[in-house]
Amino acid sequence: MLITLLLRSFSTSVLGRIWRKLRIPELVRTSLTYKLLTSTYEILSSAAQYSVFLRILRRACNLISSLTSRIDKLVPRWRMSLPLDRLVKILLSPWMLPLGFLLFFWSSMVRVSTSTIVLIYFTALVMASGIFLAYKEEDLHVIDNRGLVTLLGAAMFLLGYVAFIMQVSKVGGLPLLNDELRRGLSPLLNYLAWTTVPGTAFLLSSLKLRRCEAYSLTLIGFIPSFFLAFRTEMIAYILMAIVVLYHRKMVNYKQVFLGLLVAVAFFLGVGAIRSLTTGLAQNPLLSVLYRPTITIAALDTIVRLYALRPVTGGWVHLAALSSLGLIRGTRYGPRTLISIYVGGRRTVSTTATLIGGPLLDWGILGAVAASLTFSYLLALAYRFSKKADYLLGPYSVLFAYLVVGIETGILDINIYLYLLLAVIVLLTSLRPER
Repeated sequence: MLITLLLRSFSTSVLGRIWRKLRIPELVRTSLTYKLLTSTYEILSSAAQYSVFLRILRRACNLISSLTSRIDKLVPRWRMSLPLDRLVKILLSPWMLPLGFLLFFWSSMVRVSTSTIVLIYFTALVMASGIFLAYKEEDLHVIDNRGLVTLLGAAMFLLGYVAFIMQVSKVGGLPLLNDELRRGLSPLLNYLAWTTVPGTAFLLSSLKLRRCEAYSLTLIGFIPSFFLAFRTEMIAYILMAIVVLYHRKMVNYKQVFLGLLVAVAFFLGVGAIRSLTTGLAQNPLLSVLYRPTITIAALDTIVRLYALRPVTGGWVHLAALSSLGLIRGTRYGPRTLISIYVGGRRTVSTTATLIGGPLLDWGILGAVAASLTFSYLLALAYRFSKKADYLLGPYSVLFAYLVVGIETGILDINIYLYLLLAVIVLLTSLRPER
């Protein structure tokens, strides 16, 4: 409905008339940059099946396939009233967003105000409404945009690996094994290295890979996120890979559960390694279990102090840019600003769920708009990925970062760009039915 209306009205709008008058599509197609990009894509596409990279992947196929089949046999045959494959489909669908939001709240151990309880359940209802709205988009069809997805995926993957190598060379080691090295990491190189996450998602969804080749590409793409040892990116990567591989029928529901267990193990393991290398005595398991409590408590504090009114007028989100010196404004990061406004210290960062940042910036309207927009776009990508599997890349990127954002919020410049890129690919792949 909404997207169909926007796409249909574009041609008659002022912007659409200017677009046609300036003949922008023709100018783009005849430009040197466009010709260079299309030529590069054609070369990459024709050479991919014969490249050294894919030959290496194929040699690793037999070993990986043998390993995964053995692991799969070790998983018991669970019997439940709700079949596990049905449960997995729900967990990897847009319904995971409102469900995960509620589960995160239920797992917290803090007594919140009545207003916060109403806000949380109302947010879940708004998310469900966004999903229903997206499922009503009937008058759209998908065009073949696979080439763009492959080109973007290859560019992000290569850029991420170059940045990762430069980062490791700069600090002289692997941050996973030496937490002290994290102090010398370049934020810019980190952001660039993490492009391997959406890059791998786009490649897995658009390339015609055999199962073992997809497994190998997934493992190779995980190296930068793993060795840089930032848990958010690691969990987002694992979720992304699970979504794409499952919907492309390259893993089954039992392997998905194994993958989720691996994600938990990495989350706890990295915390344990960092605790040991920094000399901290904290129990990483208790730390993880207490994270929902801290985050929900921060959201409750915002509600108690400001009563769902706008407070910062957008500066929490803009801090993702101003803290890097890209625009004028505060040099504190978004989560440090949240910490300041909930009465915390300026030396720590605080997460306040997916709606904490919008709530501080624009009040209840901001929280509702963010929840509705996120769920709508997520469900729209999911719906049309059923018609064109290359859209699994944009869908998995939206899914992974929104699910992780249930705790952390969407407050980082790199995540802004990943989500924006996924939405642009989605919208440019849709056309109204005639």
